[in-house]
Amino acid sequence: MNIKIENPEIAVIIPCLNEKTTIAKVVGDFKAELPQAKIYVYDNGSTDNSVELAENAGAIVRVEPHKGKGNVVRRMFEEIEADIYIMIDGDDTYPAKEVHHLLKPVVEEGVDMVVGDRLAHTENHKDSISWLHQLGNKFFLLMLNTLFRSNFKDILSGYRVMNRDFVKNIPLLAQEFEVETEMTIQALERRYIVVERPIHYRSRPDGSESKVNTFRDGFKILFTIVWILRDYRPMTFFSIVAGGFLGTGMILGSVIIQEFIQTGEVLRMPTALLSIGLVLIGVFVWLTGFMISTINRRFNELDTLMKKRR
Repeated sequence: MNIKIENPEIAVIIPCLNEKTTIAKVVGDFKAELPQAKIYVYDNGSTDNSVELAENAGAIVRVEPHKGKGNVVRRMFEEIEADIYIMIDGDDTYPAKEVHHLLKPVVEEGVDMVVGDRLAHTENHKDSISWLHQLGNKFFLLMLNTLFRSNFKDILSGYRVMNRDFVKNIPLLAQEFEVETEMTIQALERRYIVVERPIHYRSRPDGSESKVNTFRDGFKILFTIVWILRDYRPMTFFSIVAGGFLGTGMILGSVIIQEFIQTGEVLRMPTALLSIGLVLIGVFVWLTGFMISTINRRFNELDTLMKKRR
């Protein structure tokens, strides 16, 4: 909203699942950097003593019984009241000292969300991010930036600073690790101001294990991008699908037409019928996208009017 925040109330929000090795250090580091902030740890069913360690370190501990990081983030956004929210993972991979670098655009420049770009420093990649995760990051970045005409560099970062307007007004449906992707796309669609700032990123310490399942969570991130594209940019989504049907139908049809020109007969009737069917499906899919896009536009107009009247 481009509004500077004077003397903001700051909340540090930390999702946690079995982080006994690191959670106390993360809480302590943020208490040292931001002594005026309230630090919340939301436990997601830890079977170790993470809760006790977080409480002893000075955090306000709450519990989210529904499994999944997305469920935790949604609950934090609903329950916690603050002017600025700092979301950080509890695995001590993000340095707390860089929080001031991320806070400044939100406090002084009216930015809605600042994302810590882990990939800006090449040394971050060598040991802290596996080659498979690097490959996945690049694929999702290319896909999102192409489909949504954006220029993000790290959509999966768990280090983010957000203002109250953003936190309280984006609808989050993601249940697990696709939540960061959904937050980024929702910000794009609702025209919030998002900037990225380079940060350092380090490997998990010994005894700390990642909860990310590379392939399962990778597919969830992929489907999140596709579903949001379908729901918020139906003309783009349905045009792509329609193009697939139309292109295939026209390729098959060109073969039939060529044979007809040469022989004067339709030699492959099943192929001809299939070609016509694919073209008709393509046209129908495109028209569907057109109608849904028109409906979406009306809802966007209503949403804009409602924001103006708040």
